Amino acid sequence: MGLPNAAAVLALVAALLLPQPAHAAGGGTVRGAAAVDVTATVRAPAVDVTATVRAAGTTYYVDATGGSDSAAGTSSSTAWKTLGKVNAQTFGPGDSVLLRSGGVWTGQYLDLRGSGAAGAPIVLGQYGTGAKPRIDFADTSVDGEGFGVRLKNVSHWEIGGLEITSGQQPTDRRRSGVLVVGEGTGAGDFTHIHVKNTYIHDVFGTDRRTGGINFHARGTSTGPESTWTDVLIEGNTVDNVADTGIQTMTDALLNTTWAHDLDAFRDLVIRGNTVTRIHRDGILVRSGLAPLVERNTTDRIGESTTSTLPYLDDIAVVAAQWMYATTDAVFQFNQAFRTRRLDGDGQPWDFDQRVYRSVYQYNYSQDNEGGTLLVMDQTDDNVFRYNISQNDLDRSVGVFHLVSGSGDLKVHNNVFYRSAGQTGQMTGTSTGKVAYTNNVFVNQGSGAYSISGNVTYDHNLYSGTNANQPNDPYKIIASPRFVAPGGASGLASAGAYKLQPGSPGIDSGVAVSSPGTQDFFGTALYQGSPDRGAHESAAAPATTLLSDDFGDGDAAGWTSTGGSWSVASGAYSQTSTAAAESLSVTGSAGWTDYTVQGRVRLDNANANAGLVLRYADAANFYLFRLNDGTDTADLYRKVGGTLTQVAGASVPITPGAFRTLRATVSGSTVTGFVDGNQVLTWTAPAAELTAGKVGLRMHSSTATLDDLRVTAP
Repeated sequence: MGLPNAAAVLALVAALLLPQPAHAAGGGTVRGAAAVDVTATVRAPAVDVTATVRAAGTTYYVDATGGSDSAAGTSSSTAWKTLGKVNAQTFGPGDSVLLRSGGVWTGQYLDLRGSGAAGAPIVLGQYGTGAKPRIDFADTSVDGEGFGVRLKNVSHWEIGGLEITSGQQPTDRRRSGVLVVGEGTGAGDFTHIHVKNTYIHDVFGTDRRTGGINFHARGTSTGPESTWTDVLIEGNTVDNVADTGIQTMTDALLNTTWAHDLDAFRDLVIRGNTVTRIHRDGILVRSGLAPLVERNTTDRIGESTTSTLPYLDDIAVVAAQWMYATTDAVFQFNQAFRTRRLDGDGQPWDFDQRVYRSVYQYNYSQDNEGGTLLVMDQTDDNVFRYNISQNDLDRSVGVFHLVSGSGDLKVHNNVFYRSAGQTGQMTGTSTGKVAYTNNVFVNQGSGAYSISGNVTYDHNLYSGTNANQPNDPYKIIASPRFVAPGGASGLASAGAYKLQPGSPGIDSGVAVSSPGTQDFFGTALYQGSPDRGAHESAAAPATTLLSDDFGDGDAAGWTSTGGSWSVASGAYSQTSTAAAESLSVTGSAGWTDYTVQGRVRLDNANANAGLVLRYADAANFYLFRLNDGTDTADLYRKVGGTLTQVAGASVPITPGAFRTLRATVSGSTVTGFVDGNQVLTWTAPAAELTAGKVGLRMHSSTATLDDLRVTAP
C-alpha cells in the first residue's frame, strides 16, 4: 500500500477519534464560598474543529508483524515494527502515530515524547481494519512503574482506538493502562489531552493511584506544580483492573505548599465510559474545577476483579462515581450498579471532603450495597436532584450516609424505591442542614426516616412501611402510581418511575431554589405546579375529594353505627368487640369512580377490618378488608343485605401494626392494594353499586383508621 494523501489521513484520524471538546469552565480556586445558582447545568459540548482543521504533520505507521525498525515508518508499506522505535522519536504538531489493526505488541509499551499545538494535536490511533491494536505491557516498567501508554509533561495529544492490558504479574509495582503524569523539571501547565475509545483490561497495580486511566500531578524535589486544562476521557471501556478505573489526582492534596489543590484539572469531561469489575473505586475526580461527568456506567465496583495477586491494596471503602476536593462539578445521566460495601461506603455517588457547589442529577442507581449517597464533612452547598434509586441495599446507615460535619445539602425531586427485606434507615442523621423536598419514597422494607433538628422534610410523598413521616407538614401518604415500580434495569427503562395520570404526586410539590432546567426524562420544568419525584408530568393530577388525618381531634362528617367510635391520638378508632357490625362512613353518595386510601390497624387478635367503598346504605356496599384470623386481604360485596366474598389474597397480618390499604373502583372493577402492592382485582358480572360513600367497617373487632384520602382521576 502506498502513502495516503493528506486528505485521506485527516479523514482517517477524524473517523477514528470522533473528538468532542470539554465544556468551557472558568473561575479560580473556591473554598466553600457563597452558593451559586446551578440551574443551567445540562451542558452540551461546544463545536470542535480539531478533527477537520489540522496543521500538516507526518504520519508514522507501526506494524507488529510486517514492519521494520530500519524502515522510514512514513507509509503503511514502510512501517516500523516495535513500540521502542516510537519511544525513540520526539513528535511535533500535526503528527500521527498509527498502529496497525490486529497487531499485538507483547512486553512493550509506549512512552510518548513531544507536544502538539493548538489546532494541531499529535494523534495516536490505528489504521487498517480488524481488532484494535493490542499493547500487552506485561511486567515492563520505567522507573519502577508499569504502563501501556504514558504521556509525561506533554500537551496536545489525542489517543484512541487501542487495547491495553498487562495480565497478572508477580512483581509488586504501580501499573496503569494509560498514565498521564506531570513531574519533575518539565512539569507545568498542560492542555488538550484526550483519551478515547480505548479498551483497558486486566491491569493490576499495587495501590490506589494505579489502574485503568490515571492522570497524576506528582510532587518532586524539583520542578513546578502540574495542572491540566481541556482533558477529555470519552467512550473507553475499563474492565477488571486494580485499583481504580478512571481517576485524576494531584499531590497538591498532600503538599500544603502547592496552590492548586482545588483546581488542578479545569475543563475536565469524563463521558460515555464503561467501568466494570474494579478492585477499588470506579470513576474518581480529585481537584476538579467545574468538571462534567456524564453518561458513564459502572458495575461491580469494589474488590470485584478476578486477580488473585497478594499485593493488591487492602481495601477499606469504595464508591462508584465520586468527587473529592472539587467545586462546581456536575455528574449527570450516569448509571451505577452493584457497588460493594466492604469495610464501609459502597455507594454509587459521594460528595466527599472539600466538595462545594456540586450536583448529582438525572442519574440511575440500582443494587448498590451501601445505599445511594455518601456526604462527607467539609462539604457545602451541594444538590442531589432528579435521580432514581432502585433497591440500593443499605446494609447499615441508610439510603443516605451523612457524616457528622457535612454542610448544606438539598435533596429534591428524586425517587427512592426499596423492596421488602431491607432493614436500615431510609435517611441518615447529620449535623449539617439537609432538606428533603418533593421526593418520592417507596419503602417496602422496615427502615425508618431520620429525624433531627438539622434534617427537614417538605412536600414528599411516602408509600409503604413507616410512611407516616411526622415531620413533613405537607406529606402525602399514597401510592405514587408509578408505571411499573421496581421494574427498571437502567436509564433506558427508568420510565417505570414515570407518574401515571391521576397520581397524587402531580402538581402537588413546591418550587425549590435550584430546580435545574428539566426532569429526569428531559421534560422542561414546570408543567403547571411542581410534581413530586423525578418525573414532571404533563398529565392532570388526581382530584382530592376528601382528606382526613384526624389531626383536628374530631370525626366531623362521619356517621357511625354499632360499636364505640372516637378520635384519640390523631386517629379514628372503634374500641368495642360487642357489636357484630361496626360501621362509619363519610363523603358523598354521588361519588362514582375514585380511589380511597387509608392506614388501617387491627387492634385485637383475630380481628378483621377494612375500607368501605360505594356505600349506598347499610345493606349495599363493597368492603376491602384485612383478616388476622386467616392472614388474608379480602374483597366483599354486600347487595340487598347479603355479604359475599368475591376475591381474596394471602397477606401476613400482625395486629397492632398499621397497614396501608388502597382500593380503586372504576366502572365495574375493584382493585385492592396493601402497602402499595396490588393483591387482588375483581369485576362485577353486572352493573351494581355504581356510586356511594367511603368508610371503615369491622365485625366483632376493634380497629383504627388514619390518613384517609379519596381521589378521583
